[in-house]
Amino acid sequence: MSTPPPNADSGYIQWKEWRRAEFGRFTAQDGAVFSREMQNAGVHLAGDSSVMEIGFGNGSFAGWVRSKTPHYVGTESNRELIARAKVAGIEAHLATFDLERLAAGRVFDLITIFDVLEHLDINEILQLLKSARGCLSPTGRLIFRVPSGDSPFSGPLMYGDITHKTKLGSKAIHQIANLTGMEVVSVRDAAFPVLGAGTVTTIRRLAVVSVRKMIGGLIKAAFFGNEQAVISPNLVAVLKPPPAASHTTVDDSL
Repeated sequence: MSTPPPNADSGYIQWKEWRRAEFGRFTAQDGAVFSREMQNAGVHLAGDSSVMEIGFGNGSFAGWVRSKTPHYVGTESNRELIARAKVAGIEAHLATFDLERLAAGRVFDLITIFDVLEHLDINEILQLLKSARGCLSPTGRLIFRVPSGDSPFSGPLMYGDITHKTKLGSKAIHQIANLTGMEVVSVRDAAFPVLGAGTVTTIRRLAVVSVRKMIGGLIKAAFFGNEQAVISPNLVAVLKPPPAASHTTVDDSL
């Protein structure tokens, strides 16, 4: 199989309300989220940074990245979105599990997979991440965001889309990293910046952060023995290649 399965129906774009005229645009709040995710991952995008995004959707992250660096490549399973990207001057390809072939010898400082892996089954996830590892620079980072398998609050995200297949928790991330020859840098809450979207939003988000900390702490203590767990609806994982001297074995049967 060379590409992930297509969306469940041709109306997916309409259901997501991804308007053609808004392709590649990002709001101030989007920009604050992307900036915080990069900061949390220890990633600094400069003019010569190279970025690959798997599943670019309507291009909000692509637009943000291209405000930092021109070296962006994206993949999508939806051909209409690919067409939109090409009109915007973006190098865009049909989604594939063979990223190394697509990269054609290039390596990337950052590979992102936002809100995509839940659409795949576990074997497809392992295949995709193994291929992504082969496209990372030695100091590169892979960042992905998925509904948190640790959280009792991720149901609306996970089950609000009939194309979702797999839910991943914190411990599963470590297992996946091991199977795909990578190391875990962090597994944490998705970015939820308080500043950057106006006074009213700031006040509301401060209240949300306080409630989340209180409830999250209680749940961790009661159900996880205060072990690491991501109680917010989304979790973000950051992976990296092993040190050059490491001889990590990757299961080629994946």
